[in-house]
Amino acid sequence: MRETSRIEIVPVGGEAPIERVNAQLKALILTRERTIPGSRGFGLSGDYLDAPCYEVASEFGVELEEKVDIYIPEIDIAEVKVDAGIDGRVDTQVSVRWRDGYDSTDQ
Repeated sequence: MRETSRIEIVPVGGEAPIERVNAQLKALILTRERTIPGSRGFGLSGDYLDAPCYEVASEFGVELEEKVDIYIPEIDIAEVKVDAGIDGRVDTQVSVRWRDGYDSTDQ
């Protein structure tokens, strides 16, 4: 999937990234909501994809944070950066941090 090369997940504060969490977050981002039987809420709706770039970044960040609360409760979304080039390419950087009470060494 070439889309995964455009998503960068960055731990905040120099914390060690955990591959399981990275994989779960990428799966959450790349999965369209209502496409997985038995877990119809998993994934993002993508309803905002035709909106202007600044709206996409905002709505993507809000929806991602809501879904992370449900499906990956050990992390918080610290920041979402979206960079759109004039060639139509969009690069996304998602910064994450461990929530209070969770620790990367617990994984």
